[in-house]
Amino acid sequence: MLSNFDAAVEAALIRKEISSREIADENRSGQRGNSFELKNSNGKVVSRISMERVEQLKDPEALAKAITAAQPKVQVSKEELEAEAKNRKEEMIAKQKAEREQLLNAMQAKGIKRWDYKHLRLDYKGRGITQEINLLDIDGERVRGWSDNFSSKEVPTLPEILNKLGDDGWEMISHVVNQDLAQNGTTMHYYNFKREKL
Repeated sequence: MLSNFDAAVEAALIRKEISSREIADENRSGQRGNSFELKNSNGKVVSRISMERVEQLKDPEALAKAITAAQPKVQVSKEELEAEAKNRKEEMIAKQKAEREQLLNAMQAKGIKRWDYKHLRLDYKGRGITQEINLLDIDGERVRGWSDNFSSKEVPTLPEILNKLGDDGWEMISHVVNQDLAQNGTTMHYYNFKREKL
């Protein structure tokens, strides 16, 4: 336990009322009412600390906490904050990857199959007798549009597309026809395929 004088000096240092311990003169300092007055060698009061605070800071643990709390907060640069945020993001992505890998391994161990899917949306040229494609979207991405009708851009016919997909392991799971007679008389074909993930 510290003496009243030492605790008062520590309090004054924490409050930055004095810059060093040597400023306070122990022989001239003392309790006055509910305060402890710290005086310099000339007898001038340099700090007044309540006795309640002096009693608190006599305990070394309480003093250590007070000193830590009074220290200025460290300023962090923008670059350090960005680097920390990047590290946290990378850690989160790595954790998600590990969890995903764990899930996939558990599914594989249980014999659960996983699938990839492919979607084709198309419109035939004319009445579709030649199976040539007028408009083609694959997985929501436009491959050929109506405006390309007279360009030299070649797209395969439907049988060629189906054969290529079959060679790549894709199996057709549905084919839906949507005829829009009210607006422009186009007939859209929607094909869905799946294949087991490797």
